[in-house]
Amino acid sequence: MKSFENFDENEPQNTIEVPGSINHDKSATGKTYVKIIAEDIERMEEIWDILDPIYWTIDIYNSYEEYLKSAKNFTLEQRYLNAISWYFMEVNNGGHFQFFDNSTGIVWEDTLNGLKEFGMEELADNFKKVVDLFGGKIPFDRDERWEAMDLMDENFEELLDKADNVVYDLYDYDYTFEMKYIKSHPEKFVFEGYYNKIV
Repeated sequence: MKSFENFDENEPQNTIEVPGSINHDKSATGKTYVKIIAEDIERMEEIWDILDPIYWTIDIYNSYEEYLKSAKNFTLEQRYLNAISWYFMEVNNGGHFQFFDNSTGIVWEDTLNGLKEFGMEELADNFKKVVDLFGGKIPFDRDERWEAMDLMDENFEELLDKADNVVYDLYDYDYTFEMKYIKSHPEKFVFEGYYNKIV
């Protein structure tokens, strides 16, 4: 995996050891270097050991083109992990309505594909029913998504509530499905590079 282009290799680094032997280097400017190899993934206990650089790098706040560009140093499976993580965080906090209403709605397609890829078939089927309410395609642009939501009939929020309940009943927010998939496919989650973490 290539290092990020915006990093100046001449900047001083400090090495920080974290649990699971995943090595992090932090520069004075806040950039964080991480190298995650397959052996680290096999030993990891926390999903954020894998998710952290993805979460802080992939841009969900601008255009879809910027979203894809910001994800170019990650595998498709890493992108899916980020998308389904956002999905569950948002649905657990404010339901599907919040997921679509916020910038996170930009990851809807990766969420659907990720749920399928990670073996969450019932959750994928549930989310597919929500996507079908939009005619099978949801705008990536937030303003366009709001317009699409405004055009929905009066049953829309009730149907979203039903979809919320399916997620609440089926998903324990313990990353069991994700961890099983990651540990079965560690080569898809290796990473080496720099990212900007806001702390």
